[in-house]
Amino acid sequence: MMLGRDEVQAWLDEVSPGTGSVRLATLADLPRLRVKQQLARGNVAPATIAAISRGLDLDPLAELTRFEVFADLVPSSPAPEEMPGFISSPGLLRTSADRLENRPVAEVHLGSERYELAALYWFNLASDGALRARLADELGVNQPTLWKMLRTRLREDVALTVCEHAGWPGVSALVVSEVLTGAEAGWVEECRATWANTVPVGDLLSCAEQRLQQVGKQERDRESFDRHLG
Repeated sequence: MMLGRDEVQAWLDEVSPGTGSVRLATLADLPRLRVKQQLARGNVAPATIAAISRGLDLDPLAELTRFEVFADLVPSSPAPEEMPGFISSPGLLRTSADRLENRPVAEVHLGSERYELAALYWFNLASDGALRARLADELGVNQPTLWKMLRTRLREDVALTVCEHAGWPGVSALVVSEVLTGAEAGWVEECRATWANTVPVGDLLSCAEQRLQQVGKQERDRESFDRHLG
């Protein structure tokens, strides 16, 4: 999902008039060639806008909402139903053990909100019989493309559609797409730990069970592949 030349240039003229691509890349801590090519082609990634905003000491979410496609986004913590998607597998399993032993769950033990296959686990929480068909109909995203995105990086428009479908805060799309951090998205401090400490234990164990099944399948597939290569 890319932002067009005219709206990006208008934004740059306002927030950093006269600043060249090399300087912008330096401020954003991004490769110069990437920034130069995106600006020249008029296909600028939202993550680039966020990085430039950080380099200019501006609020990335506030700056992204200047663009029409993100204009409706407001700061928000994740919905309770999507919260497990932002907790690593070890963190979710540790949380289950802590709750079963009546120990408080600490935020630091939940792992990073960005972890391997986070987009896949987050998507699975929203997935139903209609979501994949909707993505295909509205965005033209076929199954092989979706499979790849869920294992690398979920495109912003796809993530936004997932949020709309599930009734989740739209800003979560920019977290799962690795454009914003949770803090930049307006997450209440330690909101994951609050959820982990208050969600009914039965619901928590159900989430952990589903995750464990998914991780187990992935590990079995990986081991089978390794044996085949051997």
